Amino acid sequence: MAEAPEFETPSYACDEKTKEGYLRVIVSIRGLKMTSKIILKGIIPKSVKEAENAEVDSEFEERSFLLTVRGRKGELINKNYQLRIQQLPHEIISNQSYIKIEDNRILVFLKKLEDRSWYPELDAGLETAEEEM
Repeated sequence: MAEAPEFETPSYACDEKTKEGYLRVIVSIRGLKMTSKIILKGIIPKSVKEAENAEVDSEFEERSFLLTVRGRKGELINKNYQLRIQQLPHEIISNQSYIKIEDNRILVFLKKLEDRSWYPELDAGLETAEEEM
């Protein structure tokens, strides 16, 4: 039976000023490479950015989210990262939250249920699964 992969918690930072009504979480994944491909959305071509050398998954719930990155080739081979935020300061709208992949980082956009500042709660950072242990 294969062993479960070990996950490292990546570093991250938050800001509320990039997109109104959203909290942006900038997750650092050194070595992550982004590629663009064109897909058809109906009859309109659309450029989609995805990870070239990793598998990236995200799950959003009302007060938490999970971001998982599994390295597949290049400098990320056999490297696995997971950011599990257990308790956000306030609720989000999970089906309007999303990720955006860039070289060396993933941007997580959390759609706030109420359009108000999450500071000063964010000053202490977000509660990760690692902190709970």
